[in-house]
Amino acid sequence: MIVNMILYKSFSCFVLLLISISIVSAQTSLYVGYRTSFSFVTSCSNNQYYDAALLQCVPCPTNAQQKANDSSQCDCVDNTYYYGVNQGGGSLLCLPCGSNYVRSSDGFGCITTSASTCNSTGTNSVISESSIDGNLYSPVTISSSQPRTGAQNCLICQNGTWPDLDGQRCTPCANITPRFDIATTSAACCTAQDTEDGMCLTYVRDNPATITFGNLNRFSSSTPSIFIQRHLTASFYLCRMNLNSTIVQSPTRMLLSNATACQILANIAAMQFYYGQLGYAYYLYDSFIWNPQISSIVWTSVNTRPSIPFLAYPTTYYDEITSSTYNWIPSTFNKNDIITFKLAKYSATGQFLGLVDAFDAHMQLCGGGYTDGRAAFTFSTLYKRSCNIRADALWSSPLYETAFFDPYIVFTKSGVQNMLPASVVILNYQSNTGATPNRNSDESLWIHHRRFFLLDRLSGITTDNELRSIHYAKSIRIVNTLSNGGNYIQPPAIFIEYGELTSSNIGKDTLVQVSFESNYQMNLDTHIRDIWIAIGVLSGLGVLLAFARTTVWQSREGKEIIDLGTIRKLFLYICNILATVFFIVMAGVSLWWLIFFKRQDAIYLVIPTSVQQISFSVLVVVAFILKTLDILHLIIRQASMDIFFIDWEKPKAGSLNPVSVWRTYFVANEFHEIQTFRRINPTIQLFFVLFMLKVINLENVATVQSGVNLFPSSTDYQADYNGILRVGIAFSMWLGTGIIQYLLYVGFYERFFEDRIVNFIDLCSVSNMSVFILSDNQYGYYIHGRSPHGTTDVNMKDMLINLEREANQMSATRGLQAQSEEQTFIIKIDRAFRAQYDNLLQSYQNRFLTLATQKNQEQELENLMQSYKNLNEFLCAFIDHALPTYNYIIRVRFFIEKLLNYEFQVSNPDGIQGTTGSIFFVDPEKNFRRAMFAGHENSLFVWNMATFLFIDYFAFNYVLAAVITYVLNLIAVKMRVSLGRRNLAKKTLVDKRFLI
Repeated sequence: MIVNMILYKSFSCFVLLLISISIVSAQTSLYVGYRTSFSFVTSCSNNQYYDAALLQCVPCPTNAQQKANDSSQCDCVDNTYYYGVNQGGGSLLCLPCGSNYVRSSDGFGCITTSASTCNSTGTNSVISESSIDGNLYSPVTISSSQPRTGAQNCLICQNGTWPDLDGQRCTPCANITPRFDIATTSAACCTAQDTEDGMCLTYVRDNPATITFGNLNRFSSSTPSIFIQRHLTASFYLCRMNLNSTIVQSPTRMLLSNATACQILANIAAMQFYYGQLGYAYYLYDSFIWNPQISSIVWTSVNTRPSIPFLAYPTTYYDEITSSTYNWIPSTFNKNDIITFKLAKYSATGQFLGLVDAFDAHMQLCGGGYTDGRAAFTFSTLYKRSCNIRADALWSSPLYETAFFDPYIVFTKSGVQNMLPASVVILNYQSNTGATPNRNSDESLWIHHRRFFLLDRLSGITTDNELRSIHYAKSIRIVNTLSNGGNYIQPPAIFIEYGELTSSNIGKDTLVQVSFESNYQMNLDTHIRDIWIAIGVLSGLGVLLAFARTTVWQSREGKEIIDLGTIRKLFLYICNILATVFFIVMAGVSLWWLIFFKRQDAIYLVIPTSVQQISFSVLVVVAFILKTLDILHLIIRQASMDIFFIDWEKPKAGSLNPVSVWRTYFVANEFHEIQTFRRINPTIQLFFVLFMLKVINLENVATVQSGVNLFPSSTDYQADYNGILRVGIAFSMWLGTGIIQYLLYVGFYERFFEDRIVNFIDLCSVSNMSVFILSDNQYGYYIHGRSPHGTTDVNMKDMLINLEREANQMSATRGLQAQSEEQTFIIKIDRAFRAQYDNLLQSYQNRFLTLATQKNQEQELENLMQSYKNLNEFLCAFIDHALPTYNYIIRVRFFIEKLLNYEFQVSNPDGIQGTTGSIFFVDPEKNFRRAMFAGHENSLFVWNMATFLFIDYFAFNYVLAAVITYVLNLIAVKMRVSLGRRNLAKKTLVDKRFLI
């Protein structure tokens, strides 16, 4: 006998050791009931009861039916049956009383059918089936056996018995003494030390005691909790009482547990954040109830488990809901549909309080009305709300209660409403090793649970009955995930982070911020991959284009080898093209999302999460940076080109006065003014964009909610803005207003008011000045401004006569060629001409530099003017074909040359001997604008737009974006004006004080 006892104790310790080693944070994958949806019901038939753990109708046991006044309980079909077991819910065993007997008032015995009448005048008279000392009236069985059989009488309860809660009868201890069996042997009453939480545990407690109970709470400074100490032991034993491998297989009973005790145990596990160390509630629940060592006998994967709440998902849950075969919840939601969340609500002491909607204070401490709370569950609407609550109110106000909730999603499947559990992810959760997997970015590592609370004022009450700490839901975030291309929706996950308040925070007007949000996500890997494929393909083509443009530049520069300058130019061209590529993809993606998200009826697309938006953020940043580099390159290039104003005016015969310089100053100043001229005015553009976005309220199109409400009322919920949608609507406004402004300027203003480019060409002709521009070493533009009248330095009368003659076609044409009106040309010069031009230009610039350092400035000034005159005469002679060594031909560019913006070398069609290969290409498109901002309207427009979108994407402020865009554009203009003025003064001998 002693050896057997030693072996038994050793085996028990070994089993406990194995359990403590093998316990894991999440439950094993044995249970798969969470995969199967079930009908949403609120009423059950007469032979069923509503199980508070399963939220389903479950058959009542044999000889039982639904209780008349409580649909969550079963009762015997009539009073001819007594209770063999009655633990609430369906945990009921109805056994027949003998002939001529009916169930006693306590339900656990039988009495004769002859009723006894009490004296109504007796103030302490009660109907009793036993004497005041517990002895039966007319006993048939002994008083300690079951069922107790006897008669009833009006007696006063005496000492030694247990009065009932209502004080209506004296009851023996049997009705609070749960047992494993239905034995008819006597059962001794409990002593005071054997009673836990009002229940006698003598027949369900392990003997000897081998289970450790930890009564600590889970605050930053853990202390013993009076609530846990009072309820943990009893709730565990009463919930586990029937899980005995022998008894559970008894044909006379089902799997029965005390339903209320199981709920209390689940509540304590939630209070302790499902901590799985030895002795904690979740350890007891998982090791001995949900996954006991006899689980292969007790549970199967398809078993429903009456009265026992499901608290944690298996580790395979993530793989199941992300599987390609996932089909639990069909996505049948349309625009503005409401996701129905139901919460099974339980009191701290385990009572089922009903199935409530997840609105208002049931789901968030901020509360709110139904209209406001409804937006949180409107499909595809991003809902965010936060508020400040006084710590004192959370500590003691009756506005907030301690209750526990199991969430469910209600959906329609095959025309029938169904319910499916929704998981809870506690961010405060810690594993046995101290790890915090729920704060990991890897979703596959998250541990999903079921039960949560908004406020815990109970576990912080210490054993000396002092409330020292409370837990509150600091933030709640509901994540709804579309799966399999939007055809299905995964069970929503509720992420909760709990905050802690201690007694030191009370009485100091401390405010705590709590937040609630609801968002949506789906796997967008395919979309993101498509974005990068588009970027890759377009970037590849862009790099090829950059090589082609570099080749063109190298030809125009006259380079025959690849040097560092060529590589630098290639890099700058790549920046230019990639900036445009990234901007086009960014704009296309934002427009696509804006259109398809806002216009969808059946929901199949959601807004990317912040992590998924990283690719888009890269597009925004890179497009802005590269485009800014491109604009800087443009300014520097334009401000360093060679330019010279050719003066065709000759001194009048017999006059000793030189030609007036005012015509040169006038033309130079006008050229200086139009260097930053643009057809699309940035200031007007910004004004109209802001008008559309802020006054007409098109900004509200960018809210994360289906549909558009430009002017929401004060009662309408206004969802937050999304960066992608803001880029989409702002880009469309920029593009639309830009196109309208351009068309109005070209089609109306230039035609009926003025064309500044054409006016400048006219000014050159009237001033008898030509403009010679070399933007590259051997490439540039020529504006032929030679007056057909030969001279323009005349008085007003002669000027008017000349203009009249020209209007009546009584003079020669303005064109470079006879009988031609072509005044603008693209020029490509050869090396010999460039060398001679450089020599004359260098001599001229050297004189210009020494002018300020020499004392004899008058002599140097004469030398400078002679150098200037030499360069002017050289260019005049070149244009007049007066230099056989430096001749040129004029031809029209081929279509392919215009298309590729590249000029091919062709043989001299006139067969002129001695020509060098310089070519003047007729340019009716007036490409000389490329020496100014006007010729790069597209790049500047894209840069302004990229700046605006970049600022707003990160600031969510269109006004700020407009201000910064205006300032940066102004800086670019000032840089171009300042550098351009200096370059003109250096290259044309025009004092920069005249360039205003």
